[in-house]
Amino acid sequence: MRKSRIAFLTICLLAATLSLVGFSPAQEKVDPVNWRELVPFLIDIPGYDAEGDAEGATTTMGSVKISQAERSYVSEEKELQIEIIDGANVSMVYQGFKMAMNFELDNSEEYLKKVKIKGFPGIEQYNYEDQEAKVIVLINDRFLMTFDGEKYPKDASELTKVAEMFDLNGMADLANK
Repeated sequence: MRKSRIAFLTICLLAATLSLVGFSPAQEKVDPVNWRELVPFLIDIPGYDAEGDAEGATTTMGSVKISQAERSYVSEEKELQIEIIDGANVSMVYQGFKMAMNFELDNSEEYLKKVKIKGFPGIEQYNYEDQEAKVIVLINDRFLMTFDGEKYPKDASELTKVAEMFDLNGMADLANK
């Protein structure tokens, strides 16, 4: 799975960068849950076929540890990749998301807007020309769950509905473990 390898390499590079930056003093350093604990949250989705089993990794580089799990799905022509990252309270993991939460955009090429999914903050983004949809949810300031879709003909609202099918409260409980 090419996307899986790319995601894994991205996590490794991110971890290397974070080890140079350090942790935010505002958040307590914690160990991420093992990627195997994230896999059960990558459920079957009605109307979609999973492309194989979920994959993941828990990566340690220096004092930085990050876990990631992902699974791919298809529905007719639509392709969907779902990824969960436990950034273990490393502020840089969440920085891009938190910056995007202060920004909204609507133009002829794309839109980006804030959404709430089961009470958790999220971002819905769509590119009209490429028909690429994305929804990102931050769960308990700890887990980033990304729904990344291709060939969605209208907007990202279908991905927001898909995100609502997942046990986000269960992940929130896992963060308090």
